Amino acid sequence: MLALKKTQSGAGYLDLVEGSFPVLEGDEVLVKVWSAGICGSDVLIEKDRHFYKAPVTLGHEFSGVIEAVGPDVRTVKVGDRIAADIETRSGWLGVTRNGAFASHMSVPEAQIFVYPETVSLDDICFTEPMVATVHAMEERHTVMSGDFVVVVGPGPMGLLGVQMARFKGAGTIVVIGRKGIDERRLAIAKQVGANHVLYSEDNPEAAIFKLSEGRGADFVLECSATATGFQHGIDCARRSPEGRGGAGKISVISLWGEPITVQPDAISLYQLDLRGSWSWNGPETWRRAVELVQSGSFDFSSVLTGRYALADWRTAFDSFQSCQDCKVFLYPNGADWQS
Repeated sequence: MLALKKTQSGAGYLDLVEGSFPVLEGDEVLVKVWSAGICGSDVLIEKDRHFYKAPVTLGHEFSGVIEAVGPDVRTVKVGDRIAADIETRSGWLGVTRNGAFASHMSVPEAQIFVYPETVSLDDICFTEPMVATVHAMEERHTVMSGDFVVVVGPGPMGLLGVQMARFKGAGTIVVIGRKGIDERRLAIAKQVGANHVLYSEDNPEAAIFKLSEGRGADFVLECSATATGFQHGIDCARRSPEGRGGAGKISVISLWGEPITVQPDAISLYQLDLRGSWSWNGPETWRRAVELVQSGSFDFSSVLTGRYALADWRTAFDSFQSCQDCKVFLYPNGADWQS
C-alpha cells in the first residue's frame, strides 16, 4: 500500500512510497483510514524540528473503521467507527510508530475509542486536536465563566480554542492574527464565536486592555507558533504586580522547533501564570474529548477547509503552511467509500 513516510533523518525526506500492509498482533485491530489531519508537528517532522523515529508513516490525527481484529481483541468489533489515543506500548502513532497517512494502520485495542454511527467520520478525526484543547483549557489552565479570553493565532487549534472558550462560558473572546495572511482564518474565528479579531501589526495589547476596561486577559491561549505571538500573549495577560499573583493565565500549546527571542520581564513583574500544555493527562482526557465531539457543541466543518487525496499530499502540506487552508485532511482511501 502507499504510505506517506518520513524515510530517514534530516530535513525533507517525506515521500509517498510503497509500504508494508500492517501485520496484526493478537490485541490489535486493522483500521481502514477515512481521514487523517495534517498537524503542525507533521510539518516540523518534515523540517527535522520535532522528535520522530524514521522510517515512519506520519499521521496521528485520524478516523477510520475497524476492518479486522486480532484473536485477543474483546471490546471492539469489525465495523466500529473509531479514533485512538496515539500513545501505544511500542511508540506514538504517526511519530515513532506507523500512523494514518496510509490506507490502513494497526492500533492496539487499548487505544481505541468507539463512536456511534450518528457522528461523522470527519468530526471523529478532530478527536486528537480536541484532546489537546481539553488539556490546554480545562486541565493545565481552566477557562472560567465570564473570563476575558485571548487566542493568539487563528489556526486549527486557535479556532477550536475559541469554541472551547465559548463552551466554557467566557465573557469576551478576542483572536489575534496577521494582516494579509490570516484573513480567511480570522473570518472563521468570528463565525465560530470570537467577539473581536485584531491584527498582530496594530498593537493588539492596547486594544485588549481597552476592551477589558484595563484588566487584560484572564486567559490566554498561545497557539501562533511565532515569537511575536508569544510576546502578544505575555503582554496582554492580566497583571498582578502585588499580592499572590496568577491572575493572568497563559496556556502555551505552540511548538517552534527552534530558538525564539522574547522579552519575558512581564512574566516576573506581573506574576503571570504561564504553563505548557502540549500533551494530555491520560485516557480521561481522551474520554472527555470524545464526549465533546459527540456533543454537537462544536463547529468542526467550518474549521475543515481543505480535503485532499493522499497523492496530493504536497499540495495539502503547502496549503496548510501558507494558511490558504485552515484544517487540512488527507483521504488515503478517497472520500467516497462508505463504512
